[in-house]
Amino acid sequence: MDTLNLEIQANSPHNDGWTQQFYKDELKKMQTKTKEPKIHPKREEVAEANADALFADGFDDAISGFDAAGGCAVYDYNKCLEILCTPVPPEQIEAFKGYNMSREEAHEYMEFNVVGAYVGDFTPIFVHSL
Repeated sequence: MDTLNLEIQANSPHNDGWTQQFYKDELKKMQTKTKEPKIHPKREEVAEANADALFADGFDDAISGFDAAGGCAVYDYNKCLEILCTPVPPEQIEAFKGYNMSREEAHEYMEFNVVGAYVGDFTPIFVHSL
C-alpha cells in the first residue's frame, strides 16, 4: 500500500476511529522506513572486502578504495579538503558544524583531527594523489 492511499484512509470520515488509527500507525511505519539512512555505495564496497574496516564520518564521497593488504578504507586527502571547504546554506550551519572552512582551516583540521587519529588496526588511510 502506498503512502497516499494510507493518508486517504487515515483521514477518511467514512472509517471508524479504530480503522483510522490503524491506517495512521501504518503510515508512520512506512514514513520511518523511508527515513532510514542508506549506506554509501563506496563504504558498502569497502565493508564487503573487510567487515572490520573503519571509516571517517562525513567523508564517504572521498573514498577511493581500500588497500590490498589490510582492507583499510583509503580516502583521497584532497577530496576530503573539498568536502570541508564546501559552503553550507545558513539554515543548515548547525547540522554541518565543521564544514564551510577555509583551505588552511580544512588542512589543519585534517592533520590534527582526522589523519592523526589512530583508532585501531583498520584505521583509514589518507592518500595525497599526484
